Amino acid sequence: MISLYLENGVAYVWNSEDWYVLRTKHRICGSLIGSLPSFPRQNDFQGLPMALMSEEAALLINEGICELYDTPNITEKVSNEMKQQVDEIENRVTNEQMEALKKRKIEQISQKIDIILTGKRQKLLSKGIVDIELDKNILLQEEINKVPNVAPSNLLIHLHTEHYYDLGKTRVSVDALIPSITKNKGKIKYAVFKDLWKKGFYITNGSKFGSDYLIYPGDPVRFHATYMLRCTDVETTFRAASLVAFGRLSVAVNKLAVLAYFNGLNEIEYQTLQWHDSVNV
Repeated sequence: MISLYLENGVAYVWNSEDWYVLRTKHRICGSLIGSLPSFPRQNDFQGLPMALMSEEAALLINEGICELYDTPNITEKVSNEMKQQVDEIENRVTNEQMEALKKRKIEQISQKIDIILTGKRQKLLSKGIVDIELDKNILLQEEINKVPNVAPSNLLIHLHTEHYYDLGKTRVSVDALIPSITKNKGKIKYAVFKDLWKKGFYITNGSKFGSDYLIYPGDPVRFHATYMLRCTDVETTFRAASLVAFGRLSVAVNKLAVLAYFNGLNEIEYQTLQWHDSVNV
């Protein structure tokens, strides 16, 4: 089961394999908020961790796909003993890389030793030395001794997505999520999210389009959103200007504006706003 980690009421996914499973198998997009190790000085493309909306996290927990954990010890000061253990692990990783690179270099020299031997002989002949006796094994060892140690700056950096030590994690319920999915608007938002997810849609946060959700027919990497959806209450009154703004924005971005709410039977109902720009008065 996939572990979600809670911080300030928000659930995060840290493991790359977990992220892949949630994206490809369970249609959960979330929001990548971390920087890419290879390109840290840009913000066009983000990496792990992935922050989940309360609705996404609650759905995964209630469906038995994930478990939510709080890690109260994550902000505690690390002991000197633990720092020493971390340093030892990092040094071990560095030494393993250096040994692997040196071993590869030795293998390359061994494969080319005959070429090196021929080059040495020709060089001595060019100097007028005729009586040449070269030992392949001795020459191989001389070339191996010339292999320099690899500088740490040329090694790969081992980035960890999990802690070395136990964080004292405790399992918590969906009530710890902020904003809540059981109070105020959170109740209808979660119900709508779950209903659309069950119908096979991909759903992302729609705040950049003035809505609650953007609804996709497939993975957002391959498809544009078809709907921009706003959750509301059946008794909510709208200013005409708000509806006009919502409808015109949907047309401008080539999407359909949808209102979702509980009807009188406490069932979810969807209302599409059809915008016509040529109305005769």
